[in-house]
Amino acid sequence: MGIVRKQSTYSTVFIYIGFAIGAFNTLWLLAHFVPKEIAGLSNLLLTVSITFSTFATLGSINALYKFYPFYRSYLPANKNDLPFFITAANVVGCALFIICSFLFKNYIARKLGHNSPLFIVHYKLLLPYTITYLCLIVLEAFCWTIKKTIITNVAREIVFRIVNSVIILLYIFKVISVETFLRLLSISYLPSVLILLYVILKDGTIKICTVISRVTQRLYTKILTFISFHFTGILISIIPPAIDNVMIAGLSSGGLSNVWIYTIPVYLVSIMEVPFRSMAGITTALIAEAWKNKDKEKIEELYKKTSLNLLIIGAALFGILLLNMDNLARFLGPGYELLKILFLIKGIAKLIDLGAGMNAQILSLSQYWRFDFYTSAAFISVNVVLDFVLIKIFGVIGAAYGSGIALVFYNFARFFYLWKFYGLQPFSSKTLATLAIGAIAFFAAYFIPYTKNIFLDIAVRTITFGLLFAVPVLYFRISEDINVLFQTAIRQFGNSKIK
Repeated sequence: MGIVRKQSTYSTVFIYIGFAIGAFNTLWLLAHFVPKEIAGLSNLLLTVSITFSTFATLGSINALYKFYPFYRSYLPANKNDLPFFITAANVVGCALFIICSFLFKNYIARKLGHNSPLFIVHYKLLLPYTITYLCLIVLEAFCWTIKKTIITNVAREIVFRIVNSVIILLYIFKVISVETFLRLLSISYLPSVLILLYVILKDGTIKICTVISRVTQRLYTKILTFISFHFTGILISIIPPAIDNVMIAGLSSGGLSNVWIYTIPVYLVSIMEVPFRSMAGITTALIAEAWKNKDKEKIEELYKKTSLNLLIIGAALFGILLLNMDNLARFLGPGYELLKILFLIKGIAKLIDLGAGMNAQILSLSQYWRFDFYTSAAFISVNVVLDFVLIKIFGVIGAAYGSGIALVFYNFARFFYLWKFYGLQPFSSKTLATLAIGAIAFFAAYFIPYTKNIFLDIAVRTITFGLLFAVPVLYFRISEDINVLFQTAIRQFGNSKIK
């Protein structure tokens, strides 16, 4: 776990710096100085474009992760034709997206035009949003395969959010109009794309070879079958990352304003996911390598350790954020009363997701990868049906219920498949200990009387919970990796003080 621990630590630090910038953008600049409809529109455009760009990959990204270790083992870089075929697949996917975006424009207008007319007016901005994000995820995948995971997190999390800060400030100070504001946001991933492109070209490992190799001749049937399943899965799951926002915009009376209110708890839940994102790049490459070498013990080690580490960090973040949700609602002002219940529902589902560890990566890269498609299809079907029914009954809270229930179901299915096929499961007595420590620390901090000063109250609750959670986790050595990181940080701090 040494390489995972090292790269995950650096990645986590950079991602949290990015999230700090993102929190400034979301909870201060957008929430206080940008109309809710415009803020909701910018988020809806982004989430829909992310979904479309995932469709445009045609399932090729997972094929790169799964088969690149084989190509690297049997071919020199200048004769490795897999990068060429992956790039070509994404070019074709991008062309298909552009065609479909024009074909389905009228249909989308009918569904969203009544409650969210601004989305239809600015529909054309989906093109630059989607194309730049597609370039980002393709280049990010290439960086992951050559283990350049830290720079991808810097580009995606820090550079992107700094660019957004600049654009938002230009709008707030009336340097640019609302139209220019939205147009600039649609290309805000471009600087990150250029950085990753430079890193790949400088590294030189990835070459574009157009000559069909002997490895491709031997594996192309398996690759096409693998891609076809993943592409079919993406076609079925084209809406999921944006399904909540799209349905809120189309079904709720608040339209884009409700989208913005829902965006805040979703953003806060994404903070819990940061450790997963920092681990995913390096761990995915190691899992692919372990499957290639048929090293089940390595896979089991990665499964258990990532599950426990993600659960510990996720529980800490969930507790801190939930304890301060009332303070956040007061800080933002009227209209944000639903934040606590929305975060509670989505946060519990995300905590279960984190505790499940790298189940999706392990299953999708195994010989039973078809079951990844089946669970994805089931997940989307459940998500769509629940959202449609529950949003009509409960409004914006229904979206949280729908996506939360679907996410729990999704993880249970993957857990079942891995346990059935390989006898793999990530839980132990340390899992229960983590949950017990977290619950005790949370309720101890929750019942502290309110101090009437928002910032003082945040500090008191956060410090109380942090100490009551961290001390037992470290004392009882719940996680080897977290104890090592803590000891390393103490040593480095001591050395810096001596100097």
